[in-house]
Amino acid sequence: MNPPVSARKWRPQVFEAVVGQRHVTTALINALRAGKTAHAYLFSGIRGVGKTTLARLLAKGLNCTTQETTPCNQCNACMEMTRGQWTDVIEIDGASHTGVDHIRELRERAQYLPLRGRCKVYIIDEAHMLSNAAFNALLKILEEPPPHLVFILATTDPHKMPATILSRCQHFTLRRLTRQEIVDHLSAIARDNQAEISARALTAIARASEGSLRDALTLFDQALAYCGNKIAETDLELLLGRPPSEVPRHIVSALCARDAPAALKIARDLIDQGHDLRQVVSDVLEYLRHLMVSQHVPEEGGLIDLPIEDVAYIYAQAKGVSSEMLQRLFIVFAQLQNDLRGSLHPHLLFEVVLMRAILLADLKPVEQIIARLTQLGVPQAPPLGVPQAPPLSIPASPPAPESKPALSQEITGAFLLEQIKRAHPVIGSYLEQGQGMEIEAQTIRVRFSEDRAFLVDMLQKTDRIAWLKTFVRNACKREIVLEVSQVAPPLLVTLPIQEDRREALQDALSDPVASALEIFGGKRIQ
Repeated sequence: MNPPVSARKWRPQVFEAVVGQRHVTTALINALRAGKTAHAYLFSGIRGVGKTTLARLLAKGLNCTTQETTPCNQCNACMEMTRGQWTDVIEIDGASHTGVDHIRELRERAQYLPLRGRCKVYIIDEAHMLSNAAFNALLKILEEPPPHLVFILATTDPHKMPATILSRCQHFTLRRLTRQEIVDHLSAIARDNQAEISARALTAIARASEGSLRDALTLFDQALAYCGNKIAETDLELLLGRPPSEVPRHIVSALCARDAPAALKIARDLIDQGHDLRQVVSDVLEYLRHLMVSQHVPEEGGLIDLPIEDVAYIYAQAKGVSSEMLQRLFIVFAQLQNDLRGSLHPHLLFEVVLMRAILLADLKPVEQIIARLTQLGVPQAPPLGVPQAPPLSIPASPPAPESKPALSQEITGAFLLEQIKRAHPVIGSYLEQGQGMEIEAQTIRVRFSEDRAFLVDMLQKTDRIAWLKTFVRNACKREIVLEVSQVAPPLLVTLPIQEDRREALQDALSDPVASALEIFGGKRIQ
């Protein structure tokens, strides 16, 4: 007879042995102690966190003959329920009993009193798989069951349960287990099996299980079958098909050091070894998260679920990387994770993104660039749409004592155009393609040729013409008239032809070759 797998061998038989669900076990123990248990319960959560285990422990507590708050596991009722032989605890697979006929049969049998225990308990696993008709058939008895009847529903998808069912049950949500809880539990099991396994290997199993204790125990059994009683981290990574744990560290180090050959070599090795690049990117994102956390939380915070030596390395590496660089890398790899899903050539995409990420190391924050420009004294152009121009230092001639001088005596068109180009390069480039700025009394004219007529429309936009008028007014210190227009097209003039030349012109038009020979003194060649 084969020995049971670890998930069954180490299934908790008392509430206190359930890992990571203290909020649920405390409520159930208190309800059993006070004798205030409900007639229907709903346990929800991801796979392998203890939904069915808690349902069986609650059934034990309701039928234990010692009347204790937790199952004694000594009486006949507890031992038979542990072996699955107690007739008053009925487990039903909701995935294979989805029809309304199954629920009608259950409803008829539920009316009978328990044969041996105090309560008859129905445990419906994967309850969300029941059909709508089955749920409707279950409603009445679920709301007003007989005193001897208790329903316990378990599901991984509570959002698929009808609201009418949820309102009739006490709903407990089982949380995902932390890596440290899984590592501690696996360590105890490894000691019992006399197996040698490092903290790194245990962490790799906990990371691969994604919070499911049953998955972690399954992977542990698989590792024992492959490696024996001495489990090495390299063998475990090969078994799990995951990249080595130091790969994200090396990738981030190469990117921050702008070492393209090293980064591409790591990518090529991962591709040649057949690793899933999406898993690699996921590990890199997690490592970047650890680096960002280490820059804001002290090492004693305990927010990084890794071995102590790995945590120390992360805190040391984070000191040499800016937070802006880490955020940019996280955005790039998050986008890469989405792009890899539909890519036909993921290896090419992965390598190109690595080279793109190396370029991010040269980027400087915008604030730093603005501060440096201000330090160098570089003037900033006014934003488009805001007609506020800085005052220009225009050399002014001393005005006449009685009357203001003409505009043409103060400033030239070339000088004004040069000032506009400095203040607003875009508008200055448009004006530069015109036929110059003509200054005449209190009017400034800018005209464009026919092939540059489109620039008139570009300058006539509300924000640009407003900015230009305001700038010219501030520069000239007075109200002026600004005209931007197109040069009028040339007129076609028909000159009169003298009467004595009309006849000769008609002859030339009738025989142009003869006229040409007469003018140039040539002769016709056959």
